Amino acid sequence: MAIAAPRICAVPKCGKPNCQEHQVEKWRTRSGPAPQRIRGRALQRMRIRLFARAPWCVTCLEAGRQRAAVIRDHKVPLAEGGLDDETNEQGLCQDCSDAKTREESKRGVRRWPNV
Repeated sequence: MAIAAPRICAVPKCGKPNCQEHQVEKWRTRSGPAPQRIRGRALQRMRIRLFARAPWCVTCLEAGRQRAAVIRDHKVPLAEGGLDDETNEQGLCQDCSDAKTREESKRGVRRWPNV
C-alpha cells in the first residue's frame, strides 16, 4: 500500500510538513451541507436554456462590450451559500469568468485563519 508524501504547509513562513497549526477550515459562510450540484443532461439543458435567453456575457454588456457567453456562472458562488438553480445563474465570457473566479478565490483566502 502506497503512502502519500507529507503535505507542506501553505503558509510561506511556516513550511512544516503536515502542519496542524495552519489547518484551513472550509468556507465558513455556509451553515449546513453544500447544495446538490446539477450534473449531466440536466446541467446541459440548463446551459442551453440560459444561453438561448441570454446569449451575451452580462459583465461585458455592463461595460458596453458584446461578447458571447460561454460559461454558466453562479451569481452567488456555491461555496458562499448560492443555489445551483436558474435563479442564481448568469452567462459570462471566459475572460470575465476567470476574473470573477480570481476575486472569489481572494475572498476565500482572506477567510483562512493565521495566514
